Amino acid sequence: MTSIRLRAPEPPECRVNWIMNEYKVRSGDTLSVISRRFGVPLHLLIEVNSITGPNRIKVGQALIIPPVTTDSSEHIAGPAPAHPPAAPAIAIDQKTFRLPPSGYLSEQHKKDLIVLHFTAGTSARSAYHTWMAAAARVATAYILDTDGKIYELFDPSHWAYHLGVKGADSANHLHDKRSIGIEIVNPGPLKPNAAGDLCWWYPANRFEKVWCTAARTDKYVKKSYRGFNAFAAYTEAQIQSLTPLIQALRERFSIPGRLPSLARRSVAEPGGYFKTFAGIASHQNFRADKFDVGPAFPWERITL
Repeated sequence: MTSIRLRAPEPPECRVNWIMNEYKVRSGDTLSVISRRFGVPLHLLIEVNSITGPNRIKVGQALIIPPVTTDSSEHIAGPAPAHPPAAPAIAIDQKTFRLPPSGYLSEQHKKDLIVLHFTAGTSARSAYHTWMAAAARVATAYILDTDGKIYELFDPSHWAYHLGVKGADSANHLHDKRSIGIEIVNPGPLKPNAAGDLCWWYPANRFEKVWCTAARTDKYVKKSYRGFNAFAAYTEAQIQSLTPLIQALRERFSIPGRLPSLARRSVAEPGGYFKTFAGIASHQNFRADKFDVGPAFPWERITL
């Protein structure tokens, strides 16, 4: 059983800039055509653009195309919340970063998949406030902070957009519906600056924010993957908390205790191997342009 600890909400202390694409309507476009082109649900396109009628768009009109994957946002970390030492049993905070009903979809679907992400940021708070500002039902059910603290944003029997799968499976968002997303706080890929320090992507993909010095080999993993040669390391506290969370979800939803084979953990095959895969996978298995959970993730430490 899961031990639940509730804590009082903390005031928002971070700034958020939600990055969305803008598209100008062309001759022959309809909302349905635009929805299919970008793999965005029609109802979400209508909601985000406050469209009052399905035919009320015109050539030249600028439409916001909301992302339907959780790591398309600009996470600007505020002060990290102070937490007491973690209890021996798994503790899940169901209050601090709880999303309102408008932040997810309350439909219930059979769950047979857990998908791991990283936040591309440095705090649970920044990820939460980014999703709150988006109003696009983009989120994961859980965020795992650097200190091992687990936050539940909504009941995992429900769902939200978090994968952004394109192609044949995008229309019905089957993978989003059948999966439970866990965001692990981690900035992801790193690049060296002129001084040799390793920097994460902020701001705006310029990789100017220092993550660590090259001497801090405990803070990163040097390995090439999808165009990058170094990735931020996960904390021991995160690793210690992740397995109990996965075990609790597997028990509740009867999710198979299965990991992708070594050869497939780093590849994207949403329409192939992972189309019917049941177990524990990661975002990089569903999008060839994503890096999470990346080569720094210790798959061997997950106990099933």
